[in-house]
Amino acid sequence: MKSAVYLSTYFKRIFYLLIIYSSSRLFFYWNNMISFNNVHPLNFLEGLRFDISALVYINIPLFLLILIPHNFRTNKHYKRCANIIFYGLNIPFIMLNNVDIEYFKFTQKRSTTDFFDLLQLGKDAQNIIPQYILDYWPITLLTLIQVWLLLKIKKLPNFRITAKLIPILLSLLMFVLGSSFVILGARGGTQLKPINAINAGELFGSENSSLILNTPFCILHSYDKQQLIVHNYLNEQELKNTYSPIHHNKQAITEKYNIIILIMESYSKEFVGGYNQGEGYTPFLDSLMQFSLVFDRAFANGLKSIEALPAITASIPTLMNNPFITSTYAQNKFESLATLLNNEQYSTSFFHGGLRGTMGFYSYSRKAGFNRYYGMEEYNNDADFDGSWGIYDAPFFRFFNAKLNTEQQPFFSTFFSLSSHPPYRLPNHYVQEDNKDVGIRETIKYTDYAMRTFFDEAQKQEWFKNTIFVITADHTSGVNFFRKYKNKIGRYSIPLIIFKGDSSLQGINNNIVQQIDIMPTILEIIGYNKPYLAFGKSMLGSEQWAISKLYNQYRLITPNGILTNKSEEYTAFQDWNFTKKTAVKEKDILLLKAIKQDYNYRMITNNIADED
Repeated sequence: MKSAVYLSTYFKRIFYLLIIYSSSRLFFYWNNMISFNNVHPLNFLEGLRFDISALVYINIPLFLLILIPHNFRTNKHYKRCANIIFYGLNIPFIMLNNVDIEYFKFTQKRSTTDFFDLLQLGKDAQNIIPQYILDYWPITLLTLIQVWLLLKIKKLPNFRITAKLIPILLSLLMFVLGSSFVILGARGGTQLKPINAINAGELFGSENSSLILNTPFCILHSYDKQQLIVHNYLNEQELKNTYSPIHHNKQAITEKYNIIILIMESYSKEFVGGYNQGEGYTPFLDSLMQFSLVFDRAFANGLKSIEALPAITASIPTLMNNPFITSTYAQNKFESLATLLNNEQYSTSFFHGGLRGTMGFYSYSRKAGFNRYYGMEEYNNDADFDGSWGIYDAPFFRFFNAKLNTEQQPFFSTFFSLSSHPPYRLPNHYVQEDNKDVGIRETIKYTDYAMRTFFDEAQKQEWFKNTIFVITADHTSGVNFFRKYKNKIGRYSIPLIIFKGDSSLQGINNNIVQQIDIMPTILEIIGYNKPYLAFGKSMLGSEQWAISKLYNQYRLITPNGILTNKSEEYTAFQDWNFTKKTAVKEKDILLLKAIKQDYNYRMITNNIADED
């Protein structure tokens, strides 16, 4: 019947969009195959449930424009307006959905609203997006084809409602039927509560939830949401006996060491030969490890640079859906190495060769108490600009060394490298003519070379022997080469070494450690004896655990194995691939509950600094 023509038009557009989203999911899977285990065709079928939900939400304006019964729908200007709104809403979401085809390699999750927070931090987006469009041209081509096909969908009906009872009633019936579909589709079914990201995989297994989900759904469902809830697993005494982030070292400061933290961009453990029987791309770091304290089981607390900085310098992990720097808790008062050492008459500084707004580092460094910030603007020589992120590492390391020579001792300084970040760029004079194919391995070699030039000059300085160097990664690379690391835990495996300028601290430490342990470890080494708050623990003690959160799943690594937690369900695994289940240890569950409870409560109540 003719009265159903508008409803069928709406269904056709949703169907075409489902085909587009499904093709993106197939491309997403093909590009990230290594990240998924035991993929079943039903995972793709379940994905349709989340696609329909997202598309129904996105296209509510379209539904209202063409399903509300009135004859103005046949006006050509009205039709043009309806199509413009249709394209204007759907094309950006198609593009965002496809961005994650590559971006997922680096975050291991579908993007949420934090993606827009990152885009607003500085001018990085306008610098790197054009290059990304070229570098990842298959995704660009896929997007262009999808948009071109979508633009072919223009036709809208010309059916007019006559002023008779039956046509009017039928038109109203079509509107009610369409509304029922919209409600059912948006909710994801007839279950009690509408679906959310946490529901992905409940039908056919949740280990591939990122494949089942789509990015528009995750963005829509992460908008304006409270990230944390209060847990009441333990009473006050039980919590204190199980876990406390309040530290109080007993020894007093006897000598004020200089402290330098080198955060090396995308330095996966697998790239460091010293961890892999000499097979790697870091000859200088390998040589330095022979005279350092090397932590053999170190893990990142997150998968983004913006998550690493608070973890390393303030012992604050990201146990929420958004990075701490861009979360609703970013204005909480907290303590960092800089704030604590400022009170001990240290000179504090932060170095990153990017533009001042990059990743929110400048704002964070100011809030974290660093006295001075040095970036691309302070370097003031665009001849060494890599064209994307900032100043190449080698010249910025030289700049770093020169500035340290002017610092009053004792000093604490953090250096964040950038040249091993995609899109990978190397100085023309460094790239060999016969090897212009630059990828992560070539940039790792370059940053290792840059680090060598820094140490060659630093060891000539009088401050060198009285300096503690911590070298680690912000996170791992989204690119893997060794099978050992191609899994969910290997993705967090990073190098972590402590080198003292007089070579007095050496050996191999097999404790399970993490980025948030760096702050309490440094404070223990230098003999800081005042109370402070750090969510991590000393790497030199007896405690062994590392924690992270991805989507709504917590992961706690202990000597007993890997404990995962989602929706109060706890599962333990023996292997990094999560294929060998093992008995859950109550002690590990208790520790994880205590960390969750303490972390959430302190974030919500703005109590992440020791006030006693």
